[in-house]
Amino acid sequence: MTEGYIKFQCNWEAEEIHFPEELFLSLEKERSMLYQLSLIGMYPDGIGFGNISVRTEGGSFLITGSATGQFPTLNQSHYSMVSESDFEHNSISCKGLTKASAESLTHAAVYKALSEVGAVVHVHCLWLWEKLLNNYPTTSGEIEYGTPEMALAVQSLAAKMGMSDENIIIMGGHREGILAFGKNLEEATLQIINLYNRYRND
Repeated sequence: MTEGYIKFQCNWEAEEIHFPEELFLSLEKERSMLYQLSLIGMYPDGIGFGNISVRTEGGSFLITGSATGQFPTLNQSHYSMVSESDFEHNSISCKGLTKASAESLTHAAVYKALSEVGAVVHVHCLWLWEKLLNNYPTTSGEIEYGTPEMALAVQSLAAKMGMSDENIIIMGGHREGILAFGKNLEEATLQIINLYNRYRND
């Protein structure tokens, strides 16, 4: 990272969280489709990638926890509830048996930008990222992932975009990183899958 990078801080309360079974089943359904396409997963070096989140009450959001990309299926203990985010200090506050990752700041940026957004999906796919780079709204390649600048750039871009049929942001300084957002999780996931299928055979 650059000299200006501020180390990510996670204020984590390791407590069990409970959320409706119906919501859990919805999260698992959409995540499973992304996992099967390897849009969520784990690299050979053991580092997981990709996550999904949904907005909840009181300005919080529920997100798949850190290092969960390796698992084909999750249970409620693999989720974290993010209650606060601070871009300036690169920090979040969360609760759950699994802590939230630094990727949570990017999700928070979209939720702060647009009140209509109900869900955010963050996937990794190099070939699709290369096809979409600068053809869809793209953050500057000079802005590295894991920095406050990236969160602010995503927030600014999402605010300018508003809501449309394709709510896609390409993370220019985060190789492979693609964001989708929608009114609900099904809508956000479908946008990614539609793009994947559209460009798969090009």
